[in-house]
Amino acid sequence: MKQKPSLPLRTLGSATLALLAVLPLQPAQAAAATATFQVTATVLKACLVSTPVTLAFGSYAPSTGTVATGTTAFNVTCTFGTTYSVGLNPGASSGATVTTRKMTSPSAPAGNETLSYALFKESAMTTNWDNSTTGTGYTATGLPQPYTIYGAIPIGQYTASPQVDYADTITLTLTY
Repeated sequence: MKQKPSLPLRTLGSATLALLAVLPLQPAQAAAATATFQVTATVLKACLVSTPVTLAFGSYAPSTGTVATGTTAFNVTCTFGTTYSVGLNPGASSGATVTTRKMTSPSAPAGNETLSYALFKESAMTTNWDNSTTGTGYTATGLPQPYTIYGAIPIGQYTASPQVDYADTITLTLTY
């Protein structure tokens, strides 16, 4: 037969539970493990070029004794340290070269008349902008680099028909 615990044991059990309830709980001790890993990437050479707007000379009068001029601009952005070149082709007109580009007009009376012009790298208009595609010449900073194309129509081109619009299309090539 089972005996019932005596009253003092029951009181002792209740007292122990009451004591445990008021004691602060001790936080469990956590363990940690660490590991390291590498993060890698390879940056490739890359370049972007903005499209220049139309280089408009406006009206040209061959007898003024003044060269007609115009400009347009573009930006080149390449990854830092990338070397690159910017070339301008001779244009779309027959017989044009990078030193003597030619605008034509489909509405000219003779149909094959041209208006010669030149493109330069600086405002003094002494360095012709050729079609260099060597991949060198400039070194990128990683930021957009602005460039201006300076154009000039020489004086005295009397063989062009008056009151006719002339145009050409130039291809800009960025080589890196």
